[in-house]
Amino acid sequence: MILHESVLPFYFGYPGKQLFGCYHRPRSAKKPVVVICQPIGHEYINSHRALRRLAARLCGAGFATLRFDYYGCGDSGGDAEEGRIPEWLDNISTAIAEAKGRSGADQVCVVGLRLGAALSLMASAKREDIASMVLWDPVVVGRNYLKELIALRKQTLRFRPIRNSQAFEADPDLLGFSLSSFLFSELENLDLIKIPLGPAKNIFLLQTGQAGGESRLQDHLAKTERSFEYRCLDAPKSWLPSEDGSLLVPVQMLNAIVSWISRVHL
Repeated sequence: MILHESVLPFYFGYPGKQLFGCYHRPRSAKKPVVVICQPIGHEYINSHRALRRLAARLCGAGFATLRFDYYGCGDSGGDAEEGRIPEWLDNISTAIAEAKGRSGADQVCVVGLRLGAALSLMASAKREDIASMVLWDPVVVGRNYLKELIALRKQTLRFRPIRNSQAFEADPDLLGFSLSSFLFSELENLDLIKIPLGPAKNIFLLQTGQAGGESRLQDHLAKTERSFEYRCLDAPKSWLPSEDGSLLVPVQMLNAIVSWISRVHL
């Protein structure tokens, strides 16, 4: 049940590079404050409703929560072609500072989905204020992620033919979202196993069904001295386009995240 939720949409960050965020404020806030790191492109669009519901559930459980759009994404400033991983990592730091300032909390729980999970793990490497992390179906190996995007694009072209298919195939965009050569190169070189782990004491790796790269990350995280939990649930993949165009909300995944955060931060 969601109780006493107040949602404030606003812009924040550097002048000329404003980020759009939504702050979910409960009547009485627990610690830590939660920052949700979203995926990009079509995955951002498809999972928007699920992450909005997640923020509402966290707020209902008493946790102040901030959702935000990276620079060049969603309603934030900038063009999609300007999107770069270093910029987005800086955006996460800016969002954490904003969330701490609004909530008064000194510790943060970062929840990331897909590329957002990878970015949150990267951003945590040098931060002392991230107490816990939820990695929801993280992009573990960037090259595999790009292959998935390209395969999905080809499938879309096959089942949704357009007049000038040659022009569509030559377009560098993936499912309507620009992917610059710089970002493509950064994603190609992404490998979470090689990312230094930050001081976060609690990590929750959540997987939807069977996937390819999470087992490597699971083994890697299990060998650390952190409190680590892994769960694999049979649920809809909210970031993928559905056959009827509806936006899927995997309730069991949302419940697992809220339950874990509540249990860890009693």
